[in-house]
Amino acid sequence: MNELLVGKLEQVDITNWDFEQLKGELQKILSDYKGLVYTDDSIKTAKDDKARLAKAKKAIEDKRKAYKEKCLAPYNAIEPQIKEIVGMIEDQRLVIDDVVKDYTGRQKAEKEKIVRNYYDKKSSVLGDLAGDLYEKLLNSNSKWLNASASKKKVEEEIQTAINNVSDDIAAIKAMKSPFEKTLIETYISTLSVDEVRSKHEELMDATAKAGMSQQADSILTRQAAEAEEQAVVSNEEGVILKVYAGQNQLNQVLDFMKAIGVKYELQ
Repeated sequence: MNELLVGKLEQVDITNWDFEQLKGELQKILSDYKGLVYTDDSIKTAKDDKARLAKAKKAIEDKRKAYKEKCLAPYNAIEPQIKEIVGMIEDQRLVIDDVVKDYTGRQKAEKEKIVRNYYDKKSSVLGDLAGDLYEKLLNSNSKWLNASASKKKVEEEIQTAINNVSDDIAAIKAMKSPFEKTLIETYISTLSVDEVRSKHEELMDATAKAGMSQQADSILTRQAAEAEEQAVVSNEEGVILKVYAGQNQLNQVLDFMKAIGVKYELQ
């Protein structure tokens, strides 16, 4: 690196640098380094070249930092005062924000009671699934709790949601799947019949790969129905089964066990 150029940069104020001229001169100087091949014998030359380039870089960076500090000096002088003023405003804003949040929370809680009461009156068609489905439906329709949402509009949407869910569950049961319980759980989690169908296909594919016969559907369905009808004593003895499987395989095993009415406990 040309020592005269570095010295010139250090002596001249950065605001008076001719950057286009500087880039041109640097390109010429740096071009001398391109294509150089350093060998073990010339490693000292490589180290010297590296040091010269590092020195030039430092000289430019020092000038930049000094100029930046100079430019920021007026701002840095008033920044603490500005932040203090903003802090005073923010402190009071937060106090009022707490009041608004408390009011909004109480309003939503009251609105949620109204929504739940109406839902409970209309959701008997969903049977035992009504409770689990309520939380999912409410999360999917948070606008029901908005103060701007009219009572009539919310009630209409709740009834529509119940009707849609009822139709979906009927469609799932009509599939006559041996994994109906798992499919219902999937639906409650996703509210998506497409996800249910995908889950059903996944389980049936796993069944086929496991070498089960084509009669597996009817056998598993019958066993699941019998298991649901029987009162199972919670403390009945069982066996300890260790399963070595990946997460997806484990999920499939658990689904099979549910389908045939086997109770299990994860440790």
